[in-house]
Amino acid sequence: MGKIANESTSKTGVVLILLILGLGFEIESVEGRNILAVEFFGSKSHVITYLPLLEELARKGDKVTLLSPTKGLSKHPNITEIFTFGSDEIWSDNNIDLFAMRERNEEINPWTMLTQVVPKYCREVYDRADVKALYATDFDLILIQPLFNDCALGLVHKIMSKNGKSKTPLVLFSPTSAPNFLVEKLGGNHPSSFVSNTFINLGDDMTFSERFLNFGMNVLFDGLYSFYYLPVMEELYREKVGSDAPGAGEILGRASMILSNGHFSVSRPKPNLPDVVDVGGIHSRKAKPLPKDLEDFISSGNSDAGFILFSLGTYLRSDLMSPEKRAIFLNVFSRLKQKVIWKYETDDIPNLPKNVLLSKWLPQQDLLGHGKIRLFMTHCGGGGTEEAIFHGVPLLGMPFFGDQPLNAQAAEKHGYLVRLDWNDLTEESLTNAINEAINNPKYRENVQRLSTVFRDQIDNPLDRGVFWLEYVMRHKG
Repeated sequence: MGKIANESTSKTGVVLILLILGLGFEIESVEGRNILAVEFFGSKSHVITYLPLLEELARKGDKVTLLSPTKGLSKHPNITEIFTFGSDEIWSDNNIDLFAMRERNEEINPWTMLTQVVPKYCREVYDRADVKALYATDFDLILIQPLFNDCALGLVHKIMSKNGKSKTPLVLFSPTSAPNFLVEKLGGNHPSSFVSNTFINLGDDMTFSERFLNFGMNVLFDGLYSFYYLPVMEELYREKVGSDAPGAGEILGRASMILSNGHFSVSRPKPNLPDVVDVGGIHSRKAKPLPKDLEDFISSGNSDAGFILFSLGTYLRSDLMSPEKRAIFLNVFSRLKQKVIWKYETDDIPNLPKNVLLSKWLPQQDLLGHGKIRLFMTHCGGGGTEEAIFHGVPLLGMPFFGDQPLNAQAAEKHGYLVRLDWNDLTEESLTNAINEAINNPKYRENVQRLSTVFRDQIDNPLDRGVFWLEYVMRHKG
């Protein structure tokens, strides 16, 4: 009997040792992975969309280096942030006043910005010691936000090819539903006959004339992109990493896949190949309890009337709007029965109405998911619009530039946004727009119906994205 017990104990010990060794090997392999996320030029809202991916990988033991135009987004000890250059720097250096431009009906020419302004800042990033140090690191994966970040492709190429034939895997993350000029780099195609160009947003039920316009827009965009914009970017990165660096299309074409922040309910179905995986909703999440000061403000007085959230995002600082426009908002807000929580970059507004709270930073998703929210007043950035869909909150949209007018247009078509042009802003028009969005039930009903479809997915978009990144790392591509 003792002999049997000894044999059993011995076998148990062997099994335990093997389990511990196996566990140790697994932990070592995870902790040994280095991931580089790259976005030289962009916005905070872009980085926020894929940051949950990086934080989840970091939580599982990976070491992540985030090269981006943001500061202090993550406090995870496994994430090292390297700041590139921010939008505030570009606006101040080039005397760009976004509010004044809008009021003069002037538009930012994106091609001029990308080819004449951005290159200066990209060159400075390449010359920095902390960026040059990345060349000496062996990375297991590179994740790049590729939309108009082609100046960073020299860095990507140099790191990918440092070990000769054993190239570092590359994954592209599109902060919007992946456009045709990106998917075609991996062999895909969005036909002009039924997939609208990203920049005109005609939908997929186009008339013949709209299809013809769509085809022309695709040809025009491809020409400007390939023959005007890309040569500037390729000359820039070849200057920094060597004249033998391949073209942007070849570097992007080496990517294993695209993670696309899109979903058919909001960005229409597209005929994508299997190497394009939709992860729409990846950064949206259920609301957490609010900080005490915000909850106390919402709950005070006539709390049944609810509250309005007002934010113009990162690029548009509310404290820089004209005194005349600020007065319009304050006068209208003072007459509302709802409370207003306003993302405002200073706290120096005299005679602030009692129903208005200013804050330089707000937990936007937690406010959007609060039971007492009635309306989100927004510039219609992609991230905030998606969060509003996720939480089922109607919008009052005041778009300015970039993808904002297109996001507003799509929201109008879905019936959950009241649009107000910045130059048409008066106390009367603002009051009417707020009352329409809050008191007409169709806007909330439409966005809640869309929210139900958007959230009804076979798995969690974050889990899906993490799986595919780990798949690429496991199989080296």
